[in-house]
Amino acid sequence: MQEKDFFEGIKQAPVKVGPKNVPFPLFYRDVAYLGVFLLAPLDAAKNILPSKRMHPFRLTPWHGIVTITVSEHKDSDIGPYNAVSIGVPFVLDKASPVFTGILRTPPEVPMIYLLHLPVTTEIARDSGVAVANFPESLADISFKSDEQWVNCKVDAEGKNIMRLSARKLGLSPLPRQRVYPITLRQDRLLRSELNYSESRAGISKKQSDVKLEFGEHPIGSKLKELNLGRVLQYQYYPAGQAVLSMVIESYSI
Repeated sequence: MQEKDFFEGIKQAPVKVGPKNVPFPLFYRDVAYLGVFLLAPLDAAKNILPSKRMHPFRLTPWHGIVTITVSEHKDSDIGPYNAVSIGVPFVLDKASPVFTGILRTPPEVPMIYLLHLPVTTEIARDSGVAVANFPESLADISFKSDEQWVNCKVDAEGKNIMRLSARKLGLSPLPRQRVYPITLRQDRLLRSELNYSESRAGISKKQSDVKLEFGEHPIGSKLKELNLGRVLQYQYYPAGQAVLSMVIESYSI
């Protein structure tokens, strides 16, 4: 997908990352992703977050959410690479109402604290760490697809982190989407901004449309320990564009 007007009017500036200059905001001219929202014990979600100012979404009095997004960045300012983002959506400085995301509308732009962000290239890892202290690490992230399914396998250090299989869905128009990735550097919470273009995507709440397994790698083991529950929603986004900003706001923990 090549929609030039999505990037028009946005000025980029070089940021030194090791020996290279990386333009920011980063432009992703062709990106695809599978996004999965999973039920999580509320206490486990709270314990992950590094500040008492951060309150997980409360789907019920006992449950929050963990998000897993596997992405193929096929054309970007730092070249092609794949990534897996694992995070916890939260509200800052106030408890989210019970049934947020079910009976109550979640924030229009959700804040998501990033737990892990494996990527496949050194420049993706180094630029993310340098600019926003993204919790990036190197991994082997492979995608295979057939007529009905997209399959993603994530390995690192010779061990499996996870396997995700998701059904290809019928597509409908999807408006622009915005997310605030939140990271931690020393005693500050850092907020960046990730914007996805208008596109066509599929959304499903069927458990049978997603198969997810965690492996023996430490990241996979930590995810197993969270005792994640059912799939609340799955999003199939086969083609679009995105812009990732630098850090634009910070908060004390």
